Amino acid sequence: MIEFLNPILFGGLFAVSAPVIIHLLHRRRIKQVDWGAMRFLLEMLAKRRRRLVLDQLLLLLVRALVIACLAIAMLRPAVNRHNGRGNGTAISRQGRTAAVILVDDSVSSRAGRAQPAFDTMKKLGVAYLDSLAPGDEVSLVLMSQLGAPPSDPVFDIEGLKSYLLGLKPSYTATDIPALLDAGLNQLKRHINPGAELVLVTDGRKDGWHEEDKVRWDDLRERLRGPKNAAVGTRQRPQVIALSPASVGIEENLAVTAVGMDRTLVSAGRQAGIRVTVCNFGIQGRGEATVQLAVNGEVAGSKHIEVPPGGQQVASFGYTFPEPGSYAVEASLADHQDLLPADDRRAVSIQVESSLPVLLVDGAASQGLENKLGFLHYALEPEADNAGAFRVTRIPLVQFTASMLQDCRVVVLGDARVLEPTMVDALERFVVGGGGILVGLGPDTDRELINRYWARDGEGFLPCPLAGAITPSSTPVPAAINLGHPVFSGFGAKSDEAWKAAKVRSYFRLDTKKVKASDLDPLLTLDNGDLLVAERRRGLGLVTLVATSLNADWTDLPLQAVYVPLMRGIVGHLGSFIIPPRNLEPGGQIVYARVKDPAKAMRAEDAAGKPLKLTLGAWEGRDAVISEPLMEPGVYVLHDPTEPKPIHYAVAVSAAESGLVPISDREMSRSFEGGLSIFHTPEQAAASLDPARRLSVELWKWFLAAALGLMFAEAWLTRRETELGARSRVL
Repeated sequence: MIEFLNPILFGGLFAVSAPVIIHLLHRRRIKQVDWGAMRFLLEMLAKRRRRLVLDQLLLLLVRALVIACLAIAMLRPAVNRHNGRGNGTAISRQGRTAAVILVDDSVSSRAGRAQPAFDTMKKLGVAYLDSLAPGDEVSLVLMSQLGAPPSDPVFDIEGLKSYLLGLKPSYTATDIPALLDAGLNQLKRHINPGAELVLVTDGRKDGWHEEDKVRWDDLRERLRGPKNAAVGTRQRPQVIALSPASVGIEENLAVTAVGMDRTLVSAGRQAGIRVTVCNFGIQGRGEATVQLAVNGEVAGSKHIEVPPGGQQVASFGYTFPEPGSYAVEASLADHQDLLPADDRRAVSIQVESSLPVLLVDGAASQGLENKLGFLHYALEPEADNAGAFRVTRIPLVQFTASMLQDCRVVVLGDARVLEPTMVDALERFVVGGGGILVGLGPDTDRELINRYWARDGEGFLPCPLAGAITPSSTPVPAAINLGHPVFSGFGAKSDEAWKAAKVRSYFRLDTKKVKASDLDPLLTLDNGDLLVAERRRGLGLVTLVATSLNADWTDLPLQAVYVPLMRGIVGHLGSFIIPPRNLEPGGQIVYARVKDPAKAMRAEDAAGKPLKLTLGAWEGRDAVISEPLMEPGVYVLHDPTEPKPIHYAVAVSAAESGLVPISDREMSRSFEGGLSIFHTPEQAAASLDPARRLSVELWKWFLAAALGLMFAEAWLTRRETELGARSRVL
């Protein structure tokens, strides 16, 4: 059976009609002229003319065949050969192969007691490379290098084997859909007609993101190709999974989180540090000692026991002596498990003397007057008190974009309208990492806010406004997201504290314009309507309160819960240091407070080795940027204009610690069955035997035929010219 490996070029066969069309057009240009004396020559020329016509038709046929042979050669025809040694698992290859090997070198590939899973993955990769033949081209794509510029495929299979065997697992998180997407894009750089995507993975379920149906549907559509495309071609590549045999979940203790008991940490006040340790095993209690270090100095330790499938929180108290950047690191001691890489986790904490907050009121006011008076006193009870918040309160008419450079949180209190330049400035402020709190009220112009602030969910406001309502039965806050950092200061307070906070009027929020997963509800009324909602926009956060921040529409400012609620919201909005200092492997140090570029900065990695820094830009500001940070731990940046070093923390993804095996059935389901899976090098070698290459390409023969026909065409053309000359002589 003959197959065409480049069927997309079938249109080239239409070029065969070109010689015929030219021949017909040439005949139309010939004009017959009657001449009396010619009738005496007709009998003599009849025989010669018939021969000339036959030669012309033969020449036309040869020219058409030349073009047809060239077109068919470009289609890459191949003849399938029957191989009696084949079996149901054999991979049929169509001529020369273009292979893209996708290596999941993530954190979970480090798991293993005798040897990491990555060692077996490399053996599987070598077994696959052994199945390739000279002329096959290969690309290698690593999970840890998805952001790197793409490279051209290589034909040096032996050199690629050596490179593969020298690889080490990274600390990056798994993202199988992203890896497959990169493989499909890399396949476009290949020229061979046969196509194979080879996923070399550790057989763990983390990172498959089965819940992301949009990405998987797109991948399946691209892998399926055109309706009649043959498997193993560029239009429908063969997908192969090389994965070590699945094993049960063994004991694995992991430090999955290190956090504070409040969103805003102040110097001189004891703060609570919570270290969460999870046991991902299915049997046996995990025991270990949790050690806490602050800036490299031990700050405490606690012995814990974690039940199978459970978690334990170790709490520590610590007083940060002065403002600045601190590195808090928790580690497990007296313990060994399947994945040591997740036994340590660090976070960067910024301790503030006071958080700069800008209150934009509707009009000039003092004390409890106007829209933000209650909020002002909740954040800063006394004007000369050096508390956690440093508040600046201005009327709306004085609000300028330059003020955003000196604050971390902006509060808009029932503002009627903003200039377009200020709307643009606020959007850039929140996308760059700032926090915005928006309160509504009787002066709110819903139409203007929806048009410029919300923009159908694309603006900086969390969602559009549906309309202001005044219910006949006054609702109260009922559903409270106590797990959110905003409510960390509430402890285990009962719902009784909220029952007196009646909401007389509020705007109903139009949540249909945004994804439900993007919107984080903080407070919900007992009638089901949202009262306080939060949404991430870029690197920053925006919190929307559907009622007023003063007593115009609600009794909330008159209740005891108002002060901790507002301080929690504002503290949470301003708790993010931008550019971020808590990174994942592959992230970079970005420091945008460059006061004097002439003074060189320096940075050190977790082992104390110097890091390369370059001067660049971030959000339109001068910034110092490091090389990618690939290993977890604490990194330090020294700014000569600052009294203390700035700490950055790199931590592995907590999702990598689960080590839940993925079954063959689950993997095949992701690809809708179009997947070949091999678990051992021997199994891969048997099914990918080079002798099973079941097709022989014929393009070389068609190209040779085209060359031979071109010589024949030249000879026929010369002969026709000579015959035509003789006819003219006669």
